[in-house]
Amino acid sequence: MILMEELTKRYGESLAVDTLSVEVAAGEVCVLIGPSGCGKTTTLRMINRLVEPSEGRIFINGEDTRKRPPELLRRSIGYAIQSVGLFPHMTVEQNISVVPSILGWDRSRISNRVHELLLLVGLDPAGYTHKYPTQLSGGEAQRVGVARALAADPPILLMDEPFGAVDPLTRERLQQQFLSIQKELRKTVVLVTHDLDEAVRLADRIAVMRAGKLVQFDTPERLLASPTDAFVRSFVGADRALKRISRVPVTSMMQPVKTLVRSGDTLSGDVSQVPRFAWVTDADGRLLGWLDTAQSRSPDSVFEIDAAQVEYLTVPDSASARDALSRMLGQGVRSIPVIDESRRLLGEVTLRSIEEVTAE
Repeated sequence: MILMEELTKRYGESLAVDTLSVEVAAGEVCVLIGPSGCGKTTTLRMINRLVEPSEGRIFINGEDTRKRPPELLRRSIGYAIQSVGLFPHMTVEQNISVVPSILGWDRSRISNRVHELLLLVGLDPAGYTHKYPTQLSGGEAQRVGVARALAADPPILLMDEPFGAVDPLTRERLQQQFLSIQKELRKTVVLVTHDLDEAVRLADRIAVMRAGKLVQFDTPERLLASPTDAFVRSFVGADRALKRISRVPVTSMMQPVKTLVRSGDTLSGDVSQVPRFAWVTDADGRLLGWLDTAQSRSPDSVFEIDAAQVEYLTVPDSASARDALSRMLGQGVRSIPVIDESRRLLGEVTLRSIEEVTAE
């Protein structure tokens, strides 16, 4: 989809990007990362010709980007940046509509697209279409920025520190939402970040840059397991094992868990086959609470848990092994249940299973 071939950018005597060659496959998320000033943002901007290369070529689907007028090229590439860049005098709807309007879409098609994209990024169209950027939180503005980048349904999305200007909790939620969107849309994404944890979480492949040169281009797993040299080894840090398990889904190490089923005023299930502290579900497998079987086997003794407690005591099936480990350490337990979006209990992850992964 995107081929950067011997790409070089000079500013006078300064070499910002030095003979960079990278190929990004269709539907792949490629993350550019490295120290400040390493050339990652310059590289990103050369893809849509906001910066013109001094040497080298960029091909998109086999076509040299120099053969297309820059303005036409940019209309086919989504672009999201850290500062969002929303037009302050325009509503959310008008901001998202900019490129479709330039492309001549009719009003009905644009309205439907805005509605669809706001839902996609987790914002209620009824509550947000007529808001102005000053009425949005940082996280909401970032979501609108992503929606605007996706407005014309471009096959390529360029993202420059897209989640860098928000607090850590909002950043994590935006990252998770990006993964959900990417799973559905499968865009070809080139993303710049200085955050290695973000790169490991989001990327299919990571390009580590230093002083304008490509040092290593690999999958997150191989990058963490086998750094090319001392620079990369230092850059990824001593906690490489922890970063590696952030790529391992809990569903890949999940084990069956024996439960008791509560139906009305009765409990069913073989109590002798469950641990002392047994999880209790309803007939559809949805988690209701837990029971200390050594104290009682009465349905009245079930410790019922509300939504907030469920979030604390479990991990979702979209979580990583690192998420599960963090939750276990926080609670001081050696296993944690895994649930789906409907609160159905799918299984559990144990500390032993995570230890086995980190030992590989």
